[in-house]
Amino acid sequence: MATGLTANLSDKLETGASESQADARAEDLVQGGRSQIAYRTKELEWRRTHGEDLQTFAGEWIVLEGEEIVAHGSDPVQIATEARAREIRVPYIFYVEALDEGVVRIGL
Repeated sequence: MATGLTANLSDKLETGASESQADARAEDLVQGGRSQIAYRTKELEWRRTHGEDLQTFAGEWIVLEGEEIVAHGSDPVQIATEARAREIRVPYIFYVEALDEGVVRIGL
């Protein structure tokens, strides 16, 4: 009986597939999860290094895919829909706050 990650992967595998096909499909699913984690690192780094550029979008939501701004606007649902229309399954969405020179921010 499968448990945890194995059970989840087993549920997603096609019925009737050979054991080797099932193993290959499970490995693809696991690798996909790893690449998604590494991929978001790219977006976080871009945000960290482009803070001043992002002020152009102050007060807006942004969809970032890799190093590309895919969509932006005041409605996060609308920009998520735009991103999915461009076949981005899990959009990376964040809000850009306006910088206030009278406020000191500590932390993230």
